[in-house]
Amino acid sequence: MNNQELKVNYKKLLNKAAQANGRKETVFYLNRAAKIKSKLYSTTKVNCFRCNGVGFLRVSIDETKTCLSCYGKGFLIKENLKL
Repeated sequence: MNNQELKVNYKKLLNKAAQANGRKETVFYLNRAAKIKSKLYSTTKVNCFRCNGVGFLRVSIDETKTCLSCYGKGFLIKENLKL
């Protein structure tokens, strides 16, 4: 599946979860939507150009600081890179 199909399936599952009758049915749809969202999210992240995905910058041997480009997460979202 490509990203467009995944987005459509994700929206359909969220709509089904909103219209579900019981708790178990709602949780079922939300869990399936979470799996699809993780697939979408994993394809949109890029390693940070400053820290190479580590999340922190080494200042000296004993000291490290949080990378301010990725805010310590280690990756940047492609949509945010189009600044």
